[in-house]
Amino acid sequence: MGTQVTQAALEQQPTDVPVEGGRQVTVLPGDPWPSAYRGSEYSIVTSRKHGAVAKWSHMGDIQAITDVPDGLQEALRDLGKEAGLGSFRLTAAGEILTKIPDSDYRKRGKAPVSRGYIPVYVGQIEGMFDFQAFSNDPAPPKAVGDVSVWSGLSFKHGETWAVTSDDTLCWSWQDYYFESAFDHSEIVEIYKRFRPPGGLIYINEHGHIWGNINRENVPASEQERIGKAFSEWQQTASNAERRLVTRRLKRMESKSAPDGLLPMYFGHLSQYDEGLIPKPVVNDEHYFTDTAKDLD
Repeated sequence: MGTQVTQAALEQQPTDVPVEGGRQVTVLPGDPWPSAYRGSEYSIVTSRKHGAVAKWSHMGDIQAITDVPDGLQEALRDLGKEAGLGSFRLTAAGEILTKIPDSDYRKRGKAPVSRGYIPVYVGQIEGMFDFQAFSNDPAPPKAVGDVSVWSGLSFKHGETWAVTSDDTLCWSWQDYYFESAFDHSEIVEIYKRFRPPGGLIYINEHGHIWGNINRENVPASEQERIGKAFSEWQQTASNAERRLVTRRLKRMESKSAPDGLLPMYFGHLSQYDEGLIPKPVVNDEHYFTDTAKDLD
């Protein structure tokens, strides 16, 4: 975390996925994905200046590019994406997912649904997948409870999890909420320390946890900690980091949060709940039909 390692590459290895009934299935590269389609969203695109790159963008007005993980474009092409271009997701466990049109996917008969855009497991990402102007893989805080402003990507970045009022962790998309197969009481506790009613947190492909904080209603016991973190960020942030956070604050303004919701960094999965990675268990078959309607 936070150090330079080898260039990112696709490793075509199996992964284990929890499913309904307390079972776990092994999924091979190229197989239909039997769980929630989730994770940070990127796309492989081409340009005259850079050739093929991995791009992150939000609403067309902010974007960033980095190198395509070795072997990924070829794998996507073999699965049915034209020229190996298009979107892919990175889960909190480093799994690479994509969607393939049913007409181009050879294993559609094995998928939960065989029509639409079928989620497919591509493999595992290894090495360093990050950006030069800012990092999505910062050094975690030294102690649990220490927080800082999240200066990495803050749109379409990370798996979306809801910390609920009854202290469970549920992956969320539209009207679907699926609980994790594991207990994550420590993650729930740290978030509710700053936002007692609960809310959304995000877990990225490096295992970092961040979420939005409304500075208008942070508990009195934590206001000084949040204020100090924001002040330190103002003094040290790079121009790129300032643009990302400022854009997030502006987009998250509301009557209840006139200054916007501040993205805060809570640490790394390895610091909580014995390092367990949250994994949702899909218990509603209608989800697979609905997710197959969306290209991304």
